Amino acid sequence: MRSRPPFTFVVALAALATLTLPASWLIGRGGRRRPHAYGRELQKYRSEVGERTTRIDATLATLAESIDALRRRDIDVDEALEHLQAGEDELDAVADELREMLAPEELHSLHMEYEANLERALRGIVTAERGCAITRLPHRPPEDEEPFTYWKRGHLNVLHARLRMQELVDALVAWEPGKPAEATVAARLERTRGS
Repeated sequence: MRSRPPFTFVVALAALATLTLPASWLIGRGGRRRPHAYGRELQKYRSEVGERTTRIDATLATLAESIDALRRRDIDVDEALEHLQAGEDELDAVADELREMLAPEELHSLHMEYEANLERALRGIVTAERGCAITRLPHRPPEDEEPFTYWKRGHLNVLHARLRMQELVDALVAWEPGKPAEATVAARLERTRGS
């Protein structure tokens, strides 16, 4: 038969176990502390997203106006091209900042969809720039409508991407923990009814 360990060994082992337990288990307050920190992280994410998306939306609005002015022949091609290239550079810089942001896990899909729509808007800007480049071709007939097709496509890409991005920002900012993170028409209607 095996002998039992000495009484002092058992007491010492129990004392060591008691000292290594978290204090919240001994007090009886074993609740989670994450929601408070999670709230601060969520508030920080909301403010960063709000600040960056406001800049993006303002830039896209002015670029969409420039592209539409090209379609209406209200702006010089060289002036518009310069404006489009500066706006594209600015949006590229903000897109890099967005990629580096850490969204709450539940918002990853909406955040990535926002980034995808920003890329769509950037493609629309590049399409409009191609239309401007076509106007500089030496053998292009003056009545050629091809640049206008590029400007129309670019304008629609920027416009539609901007509209979807606004819906996504509304969902990102209004999201509350424990609720589904959706940017659908039904979710938007539910948010407006709840307000």
